[in-house]
Amino acid sequence: MIGAFRKAMIALNHSHEKLIAPIIADGSLATVGVGDGRMFPLVILDTTERPDIDAAIAAHDHGPPGDVRVQWGRLPHREETVTLILTLLRPVEAVVMVEFDLNKNHGVIVEQILQNRGLYVQPGRPGDRLKDDPQKPKIIVEVADTGFKATWDRLFLAHTALKLRRKGMKRGEAKRAAKEVVDRIRKVASMRPFTA
Repeated sequence: MIGAFRKAMIALNHSHEKLIAPIIADGSLATVGVGDGRMFPLVILDTTERPDIDAAIAAHDHGPPGDVRVQWGRLPHREETVTLILTLLRPVEAVVMVEFDLNKNHGVIVEQILQNRGLYVQPGRPGDRLKDDPQKPKIIVEVADTGFKATWDRLFLAHTALKLRRKGMKRGEAKRAAKEVVDRIRKVASMRPFTA
């Protein structure tokens, strides 16, 4: 199996933390003083069922930078997704699972996260967009290398080739085209609008 993961347990503080707040919108932010001008992806999560995420991000937004532990994984029976598990340690504890659906082109976001080593997470409700309220509380999370990149490279390439095969390409043609598509995505993901 491409991109096999080891089984592991996720330590939750409360039972509601097993609820996934789905991505309802995404974008990118770059600031001269943050991350050497790297373009960080931003995901807006539907926190309707997870008001604890709203509170945790508000606490992080109004205080000193907090600590966040990250781990990539996959949830059972969700073969078309990868999940970034964020464990917010302080000032407020919370576990947030950000699930990226490869069928919804979230692979581009994962690629940006890995290239730029971070992402912004913003709580929201269906219909919210970054442009509508750019000052809404959000946190930036550093995503250090956890050893996931090699697995992701194989998984993303295989998934991209499979999508191209579903559109009618032959196996060899789809493999070559998938490599070109992934290379183009990586080139865009590594762009820096601001340089130090």
